[in-house]
Amino acid sequence: MNAYSDLPDEAEGGSKPGPVLVMPPPVTKPSRSQLWMHRLWLAVFVLFCLEVGIILIVGPWTRAWTENSLSSSYPAVHEFLMNGFVRGAVSGLGVVDFWIGIARAVSYRESAS
Repeated sequence: MNAYSDLPDEAEGGSKPGPVLVMPPPVTKPSRSQLWMHRLWLAVFVLFCLEVGIILIVGPWTRAWTENSLSSSYPAVHEFLMNGFVRGAVSGLGVVDFWIGIARAVSYRESAS
């Protein structure tokens, strides 16, 4: 018996169960087409984030935000959308989206060849 177990049938000198060393699978180099698909997807994602970010940053402060027919037909919604806090929150989401796109582009690393 040892200090870690109360089982009497474990022998002192026998093989004891313990942690098993597991090797990670070998890293395979991506094919050329997979690499280019990854690059293309990254470029599309970054451009999408930048475009949506710019629209959300600038949009609440334009005439299209203040004079649209959808919010004009509902006065309560129009008042809510004209609130400076709502405009700032939407612009803040745009800044976050813009930042995600830039951070994703800057942090891109390809695997070592």
